[in-house]
Amino acid sequence: MSVRLRIPDLSLKETLECGQFFRYTKLDDRYLLSASNRIVWLWQRGEFLFCEGADQDFLVHFFRLEDRFDQILKSIDRDPFIHEAIERYRGLRLLRQDPWECLVSFLCSSAKAVSHIRAVVEALCGLGGRKMTSGNVCSFSIPEPHGFCDIRRLERAGAGFRAQYLVEVSKVVNRGWLLELKRLPYDEARSRLTKLPGVGKKIADCVLLYSLDFLEAFPIDTWIAKGLRQAYFCGRSVGVKEMEAFVSTHFGLFGGYAQLYLYHFFRNVWP
Repeated sequence: MSVRLRIPDLSLKETLECGQFFRYTKLDDRYLLSASNRIVWLWQRGEFLFCEGADQDFLVHFFRLEDRFDQILKSIDRDPFIHEAIERYRGLRLLRQDPWECLVSFLCSSAKAVSHIRAVVEALCGLGGRKMTSGNVCSFSIPEPHGFCDIRRLERAGAGFRAQYLVEVSKVVNRGWLLELKRLPYDEARSRLTKLPGVGKKIADCVLLYSLDFLEAFPIDTWIAKGLRQAYFCGRSVGVKEMEAFVSTHFGLFGGYAQLYLYHFFRNVWP
């Protein structure tokens, strides 16, 4: 299966490498993805995105091509900092991931660099994921919830203290439970996620934004907190609640897109 799709405003590189998604490998000018229980090859030539291993419906869903991208960027372009981020990284798009895969990935993300998160997630997949092949390439899907039960094996795979969280979460969560959150208001969906073992506000917001269509979610990690304080609070040591109140008012319903651009900008441009 091979697809060619014209997408004028897409930077495949920035979109995949910005820290919202971990299951990819770059091979020359192509990206090998393991997503939604399939292996997908992606590459870009100008305005055209090429894909092997998935159909157009997958691309529209995964890259959120139904979003009114230009209008969203205009709505969040509210100040010099986000403006510069948009100018530098225009084409950076929000992805729509499988909710269970997203939750597992970000449960493994605490206090780790992106490269380390990717390595841990791949190791976990090798423990109990479904084998997938594409030509001579082999990969494994993220194990289903019942696949996380042996804490020691998870620890040896690099999960560390997160192994306990993975086991406990897998006992009470499945894809159906996660998808039901889409029916709830943002605050209630976030509250339910933060009741899960190991899930704080930042991980909850990542899952809500990157997989469940809550575009107002604004994950705040150390990079974002540092950048927000410097850019918007004159270096004052404000707390997360004050930051949350500010970004909600300042960026509105598409704050998640603003977070995506600011995170990439703060991490790569600011010291």
